[in-house]
Amino acid sequence: MDFETISMGAYNLHLIKTKKFKTITIDVDFYREIKKDEITKRNLIKMILLDSSNNYKTERDLIIESENLYDIKVTSSISRLGNFSNLSFQTKFLNEKYTEEGMNRESIVFFLDLIFNPNVKDGRFLNIEKKKNRLRQEILRMKDNKIKYSYFLLMDKMKGKPYSYNTFGSIDDLDEIDGKVLYNYYLDILKEDQIDIFILGDFDTAKVKDIFKEYFKITTFKKENKKLLVPELNSRKRVVRYKEYDKVNQAQLLILCNLNNLTEKERKYTIKLYNELLGGSSNSILFETVREKNSYCYYVNSIVKAYDNILVINSGVEGKNIDKCIKLIRKCLKDVQNGKIKNEDIEASKNTIISGIKASSDEPMSIINAYLSKVLVGTEDADTRIEKFSKLTKEEIVKVSKKVSVHTILTLEEGSDEHGKD
Repeated sequence: MDFETISMGAYNLHLIKTKKFKTITIDVDFYREIKKDEITKRNLIKMILLDSSNNYKTERDLIIESENLYDIKVTSSISRLGNFSNLSFQTKFLNEKYTEEGMNRESIVFFLDLIFNPNVKDGRFLNIEKKKNRLRQEILRMKDNKIKYSYFLLMDKMKGKPYSYNTFGSIDDLDEIDGKVLYNYYLDILKEDQIDIFILGDFDTAKVKDIFKEYFKITTFKKENKKLLVPELNSRKRVVRYKEYDKVNQAQLLILCNLNNLTEKERKYTIKLYNELLGGSSNSILFETVREKNSYCYYVNSIVKAYDNILVINSGVEGKNIDKCIKLIRKCLKDVQNGKIKNEDIEASKNTIISGIKASSDEPMSIINAYLSKVLVGTEDADTRIEKFSKLTKEEIVKVSKKVSVHTILTLEEGSDEHGKD
């Protein structure tokens, strides 16, 4: 797999050449430092650009053209990468080697038309109310998923941190947005966002470069800023505990841990192995101890956000077992710090991570995401990562475990709509 980056002045074109797939996949990433009051607008832009364009004004027009282009797929997504909000547009289409000459160009031009030729009149996006209503429902529905809702309640306590923001935005912000406001923000994205484009497949480099030079209509140079790392939370001598109440079938328990003074190697490798060992799977320390041996919970797992400097443990618990569960989880954290880890568990966790790295090479967007990570934070190639994970030692895991400390505990329990803090 050959990788080449071409600077196009206002953006970077990253070419990943491979004959592994019959398709060509393109990912266009617009990203900037996240701001709470922009999240709702970015979600609407994600929706509205792929809904129509000046050349394809109706859903029927889009379907017909998609079929003409051998069922081209176009999608969009919003993600957060540390301090940055990433607005991403993707397309996947059959390589013209399997269709007819010229289809690569037609497919790319269609994709870029959706981004750069929106359905606008008099400086206003049209048909915005339909998308606003859809986004409003997504924001309101979040409370129905108690696992996600409890996670949001926990993150909301971390005021000012980028991970404290609702990923969908807010109803209040939504009510303030009209077609003109949104179009002006769209123009601001084109002018101000940093842009990286990834193209994966078997293609002619010169032809692809010429297509983007002609149709990717951005000329504004930006000063590169890739300071993704979110500052650490201040450590607490006394853990803060919040109790929230709602109608729930099972209580939700979340424990937020802050990560302190990680080295670059620990951030990229050791903390990920530690997390896998602690709560990454049904073979983890937490699952085996809290769920299987003691039956204190219905499920328990952990997730690490290395560039947010946090790790979150979450569990579904019967109300009467909440305090027992918290005590046992904290004991598991302490046991790892004291080196009470089985070598076979370490090897099993390594194998799980390595299998995931190998499997990611079978899916185009997983490959692109790995290269995006390479561009943004210097992630190494798959073989190097596999080698470095395989060489991690028990001593390194114990060392990094001592940089993990419990910061905040939140429970969402059955009861009236009250709020409490211990």
